[in-house]
Amino acid sequence: MKEKELTEAWWIAFRSPLDIYEKHANYLVAELAFYPMAVLTFMHAMRKGGRYRNMWIAALLQGLVAEMISYWVPEAENSWHARSSVMMLGRRLPLYILCLYPVIHYVSTVAASRLKLGIFPTAYAAGLADAVFYHVWDLVAVKHLWLTWHDTDPNIYERQFWVPFASTLFRLTFSAAFTLLFFGTHKLMTGKAMYQTGSFLQEAAAIVLTGLLTFPTAVATHFIPLYHSLHDALGASSEVCVLAVIYLYILIVWVSDRNGPEEARPRKKGSHSWKDELTLVVLIHFLAFAGLAVFAKPESVVSTGMHEPIGPCNDTIQMYNAIGQVVSKRKYLCPADYDEGYMDFHCVPGGKAPPGVHHWYTICGTPHENHAEYITVVWGFCLLGLTYYYNLLACSGLDESSAKKHKTN
Repeated sequence: MKEKELTEAWWIAFRSPLDIYEKHANYLVAELAFYPMAVLTFMHAMRKGGRYRNMWIAALLQGLVAEMISYWVPEAENSWHARSSVMMLGRRLPLYILCLYPVIHYVSTVAASRLKLGIFPTAYAAGLADAVFYHVWDLVAVKHLWLTWHDTDPNIYERQFWVPFASTLFRLTFSAAFTLLFFGTHKLMTGKAMYQTGSFLQEAAAIVLTGLLTFPTAVATHFIPLYHSLHDALGASSEVCVLAVIYLYILIVWVSDRNGPEEARPRKKGSHSWKDELTLVVLIHFLAFAGLAVFAKPESVVSTGMHEPIGPCNDTIQMYNAIGQVVSKRKYLCPADYDEGYMDFHCVPGGKAPPGVHHWYTICGTPHENHAEYITVVWGFCLLGLTYYYNLLACSGLDESSAKKHKTN
């Protein structure tokens, strides 16, 4: 890819869906799934209006901010997306990934708020819902080269099925921070309940503050005490840190829900209308990814685009982690010494990485080591997600009205 072409297409670039179908067919499925899911969540937000609409906008802004930080802050740059049909920001950001944020933030927060538990328990219930929704994408995305990770970054070194534990922690903590900020800033400015609409300026401020501050707030209030302090300072494994956070969130939500209000259990009093756009989003997501786990063939994937730069094996980058420690990672992917088992170079001429320094090159998918085990894991999380969302959406309360004041707030 010529530098001039990249410059000319910095804001937006297109790729033929037919080319994606030929070389990376399962990736096209992800796009075709997330666009209608984004439309469905937007339809729900517009139908409900008020703070629901504002939440959708805040989630879109937060996603844009998070992705931009990940691309241009050296300490945070540790992943690269495959080329989709619409790419933005120097061909780093697929449009469907930008849609992913309002889909997951919106459906998880609205579903969690039906528990009627107030701001803090709702935030942690949303974090759990977000994490299981996203983890299914993570498992499929890595194996099928929708996303590639930095080979030696210490923050993402520990993985399971090539998915960094820190990625799961990212979704847990950032979702909780998003929900806390969206409802918390509104509460501080207006004194009103979670879904009671404030003035135009108050709502605009809540949107902007949530979109801009979710990333630093999550790092300062969640990632540093719950991950970096345990992992970097005390030497705990990433797996232990993630499990500790999951257990903590479950405990908070379970204890709060034990004493939930009566209106959080409307099915006890009769019918409960829960088959709406959000139910359809949940079904599309988990059923589509369950199918991909079975039928998609990662060994057929040919992914040409921007990946971790290839270059000299002995060049390193010194950087500070979130608690001020100096850590290092390789500046380039070393083709002769890397540990990313989901990719290789067997489909390129000569079966080797190109010599020299390259940001734009071709990688190839690899077969499943144990396909049955992979299906079991993906299907297990799909079942967990469907069960959790069913209980949030169908067995809990109704969506709040902008005119109603909730008694727990």
